[in-house]
Amino acid sequence: MKTPTSSTETQLEIQAIMAELPPEVIINILSRLQVGRLLCFRSIAKTWRSLIDSPYFVDLHLEKSAEAKSHLSLILRKDSDLYYINFDSLDDAVELNHPLMCYSNRIRVLGSCNGLLCICNVAEDIALWNPSTKKYRVLPSLPSDRKRDSGMCLCGARVYGLGYDAGHDDYKLVRISQFIGLDYLSFESEVKVYSLRNNAWKKVEDMPYVLCYTRKMGILVSGCVHWVVTRQLELDQLATELVIAFDIVKETFREVPMPESMNRKCQIDVGYLGGCLCIVAKYEDAGVDVWTLKEYGVRESWSKLLTLTQARRIKSVRPLVYSKNGREVLLEQDHENLVWFDLKSQRVKSVKVRGLPDLFEAVVCMESLVSVHPSRRDDRKKQESVGGKKNKKRDDFLAEGFKLVL
Repeated sequence: MKTPTSSTETQLEIQAIMAELPPEVIINILSRLQVGRLLCFRSIAKTWRSLIDSPYFVDLHLEKSAEAKSHLSLILRKDSDLYYINFDSLDDAVELNHPLMCYSNRIRVLGSCNGLLCICNVAEDIALWNPSTKKYRVLPSLPSDRKRDSGMCLCGARVYGLGYDAGHDDYKLVRISQFIGLDYLSFESEVKVYSLRNNAWKKVEDMPYVLCYTRKMGILVSGCVHWVVTRQLELDQLATELVIAFDIVKETFREVPMPESMNRKCQIDVGYLGGCLCIVAKYEDAGVDVWTLKEYGVRESWSKLLTLTQARRIKSVRPLVYSKNGREVLLEQDHENLVWFDLKSQRVKSVKVRGLPDLFEAVVCMESLVSVHPSRRDDRKKQESVGGKKNKKRDDFLAEGFKLVL
């Protein structure tokens, strides 16, 4: 009978096996593992920890996950609770411990980017959190906005969106506060941006549009955060809705061209699906269409992905993710169900998940090692200057270091 091995013996066996492999192979293997396993491997050797914690490896792991569309999960929100569902199995909804649990009141998910979730409570305490590493950071608070103009009422709408500024290696949270005039004909907006690297808020240009949804998080696609808006207040008739984008790097707004063949007499929402911006168009009598923008910024690349013809009984639809073979789309329906939509047969199949809450909002999250405490800019630039475009010298340096330890 084989005796069970201890954790130390297992680690020694791993070290022995890894010592026989070329350094570049070891790094390649590690970069494809789940975060949970990598966190365990950090305890094997100091050089392993240095490698796994290095900004280079964090970026490499993120890149490999994005390319393979692996290590995906669903995060479900219900009131003050968050649940985790592994996308590969879709079998159990597991309740998560999150940074704002002690408040015991309703929370919101403000955004998702590169494995980071931004959540807040009713008091607008905001936390930037990595569910995979369990690390979080509470953001500096902002005072309640109140317009000086006596003709403006208190804040009528407030939305957020999370994004990544690749030019400055910085994660940013955008907050738009909107104020409606006492005559209900005028409006003003105030836009502030939080920088994780600077750990501070700043005011940027105002947004000259009216928000359509007061509590919808912005959708991040191609370095821009998106919301549904109108150009002016129209209370007596259905206003034409459009999509605006906030460029995370330039910190400016612009309109997104809509599909030319789409019937504009509808209620729209924005989403993210397979790396593309998508629009959900709900018609009063004709069902729901989902459009995807195959090439960001190119109006002609809009394509109708699917149509739900029995949508009179459907209150809301949110596309979440493609199946592994790309033939189905996972949808959140009415905040109550998860369903697969077969793109060929146009049929809908319910997904049975144990522990699924009765009402929820779902967001797709990718496991990552991204830190909520960014490395120093000077160290990052120095590290990025080693090696060429493929960072070969840096790879060799890191690999040699941890080969010696092994």
